[in-house]
Amino acid sequence: MPFFAAALVTIPLLVACEPERLPPSDPDLRAELAIPDDTPIHRVDLGGASSETSVIPRFLEVHPGDLVQFVVLDNRVHLVRFPEKGLGPTNLAFLRETSQDRPPPLVERGARLVLSFGGAPLGVYTFIVEGYGAPMRGEIRVVVP
Repeated sequence: MPFFAAALVTIPLLVACEPERLPPSDPDLRAELAIPDDTPIHRVDLGGASSETSVIPRFLEVHPGDLVQFVVLDNRVHLVRFPEKGLGPTNLAFLRETSQDRPPPLVERGARLVLSFGGAPLGVYTFIVEGYGAPMRGEIRVVVP
């Protein structure tokens, strides 16, 4: 029994000392698009069950220059939209200037949408994923590195 008590004290200390994790990388995407090794690639998984749409994670914090990849994990159609009401004028202008404001629907398992935040103004980029059931909201927050 004394070993168990010691383990309970030790585990939280190890978790607290864990270094900050980098976003997951995608070697295939990196090779396909010739993305430099030092460019972070964040991932948002889109899926669902019955009448629910799933967006994981719904909130991301990225830096200017990072990439965000939306990946479909099911056999449903998903549409990622950036409603004007969820964006400031400079953020909306950035998405429009980079032709990222109206992405096409993602229509099959494995389909992906890659957004570049190179040169993006700081702030919140609210998005909505439409699929089955109620639309799911999320946000990408571009912050100072």
